Amino acid sequence: MSIVKKLSAACLALPLLAAVSAAPVHAQGLSGLTGGNSNGASSLLGNAASGALSNSGLNIPSVSSLAPSNVTGLLSYCVENNYLGGNSPSTILSSLKGKSGLDTSSSLYTNGQQGILDTGNGNTFSLSSLTGNLKQKVTKKVCSAVLKQGKSLL
Repeated sequence: MSIVKKLSAACLALPLLAAVSAAPVHAQGLSGLTGGNSNGASSLLGNAASGALSNSGLNIPSVSSLAPSNVTGLLSYCVENNYLGGNSPSTILSSLKGKSGLDTSSSLYTNGQQGILDTGNGNTFSLSSLTGNLKQKVTKKVCSAVLKQGKSLL
């Protein structure tokens, strides 16, 4: 690859790096979103972005560790913002909301509605703070995992 092409590629990667470094991330783990692959960033965002993310500190928590209230709130966020297609997510959301014992007045639920994965002990990951193409890719992947987790709670 020529020097000009390398510089062009580096310049194109700068907005992605800026978006990633600005995202407040405190939680650990990517395995819940990628099926346990050790190369999670590559599975999640594709090989082109994985290099940029490897030193970014972007750690997306596993949705399997989230409280049912947070999962339900996140599913609401995903449905309302059209990150999931079809009627199935809305049906599952309605079923989860109707499930006894679900506290829709809790901070876990309201955090989820704002796109915040709350893993406990003060650790959170905010989907709404991501920007651009990174937000689309990560949020769609997280929403798919949240939908699957929501189904398992029924």
